[in-house]
Amino acid sequence: MKALSLKESINYQSILDSIRSEEGFDFAAIAFYEQESDISPIKWCYASGNLNNRYKLIVLRKGKGLAGNVMKTGKRMVIENVAQSLSSHEQHKYPIVLCELLTAMVAIPLWYEKKVYGVLLLGQRNQQPLPKTYKNISLKSKLGIFNEED
Repeated sequence: MKALSLKESINYQSILDSIRSEEGFDFAAIAFYEQESDISPIKWCYASGNLNNRYKLIVLRKGKGLAGNVMKTGKRMVIENVAQSLSSHEQHKYPIVLCELLTAMVAIPLWYEKKVYGVLLLGQRNQQPLPKTYKNISLKSKLGIFNEED
């Protein structure tokens, strides 16, 4: 896997800031594998609109947590209302929800050459609904080489 070299040539921070602003979200983050291996831990590497830096401490595995589930399935995950969709016990499986106080979110896989290399998370706080446009968000030309589907 070439994940690290793929990540270095793009200014993800400014891209996240603009996506969050343009699409009307409170929070945006990108998670990648920590090393060049799909068995490596997954970490939230970039965030915009974050309340604190605790997201940097979250370490997940493929199939665990929000990013891990999206990376495993390669499909979007949408939670329109965290309180209705996840019990308090289930919320603990999604540490990004807890540390950023997210109440609604959409997680989008970042595909390149038939592999999922990362996850784009867009979220709302304070019971704000997801913007009506969340189903139509296109990553084409926004995140460099990455697309939602390969």
